[in-house]
Amino acid sequence: MNLKTPLARYTIGMTVWMLLYAVCLIASITFIRQYHPEGIVLYAVAILPSLPIGGTIHVVMRYMKEADEYIRGLMSHRFILATGMVLFICTFWGFAENFAQAPQIPLYLVYPMFWASFALICPFVRHAK
Repeated sequence: MNLKTPLARYTIGMTVWMLLYAVCLIASITFIRQYHPEGIVLYAVAILPSLPIGGTIHVVMRYMKEADEYIRGLMSHRFILATGMVLFICTFWGFAENFAQAPQIPLYLVYPMFWASFALICPFVRHAK
């Protein structure tokens, strides 16, 4: 793999940040189960697995900046559609929770829901508009 291409840097960057996310998540869960912290420490532990999410956003933004106009347009189109899908699902489910007493969905699932939506959209959005 040529590490000088935007796609290679994107792939490596996303892999590193997602591995770091998994490590932080496991470490946070283990710490909480083992030490039973309270108060402000719980907030500090809660932010730990959230920090790598910022890294993934940075990697995506860098990829879009470095890629050619076609890829930039394609990725933008996919991101907008995936974001819209997540906004629709979350809004619908929020109303379902309020109106129909549907079970509550944890907010930490919104980010994986975005990537699942993005993965579902990619095969159908193959051309920049």
